[in-house]
Amino acid sequence: MDSMSETDFKSSIMKCIDSGLDVLGDVSKQVVYSYLAQNQLSKEMIPDEPWKFTETLKSLFGRGEEVLEKTIVTELKRTFNITSGGGMLVEILAAVRLRKGSVGQGREIHGLTRKSRGSVGVS
Repeated sequence: MDSMSETDFKSSIMKCIDSGLDVLGDVSKQVVYSYLAQNQLSKEMIPDEPWKFTETLKSLFGRGEEVLEKTIVTELKRTFNITSGGGMLVEILAAVRLRKGSVGQGREIHGLTRKSRGSVGVS
């Protein structure tokens, strides 16, 4: 995975997110992406701003966001062969980045996870 370009890497992450949102159906998934765009979060920004993505989903779905996050995390774990149990989207993306070799960016994401843990965690 180290040889994967950043563009291919983000594309793989986006495919996982897209697959996770498939539980909503195509029309509802497009409504989610439209809502994200209205909240200044383009589809392409999600891999770099997962905390904003989950907060925006929470504002749209309330506690239902937890189910979507779990399906996305499952897809990421399967695609990137991550065996750890549980995990929030932000943490799994940090693990994926570390596995890819983007250690600096992984630490940055991990730091943001720790700072925002109180507001982003599953309640």
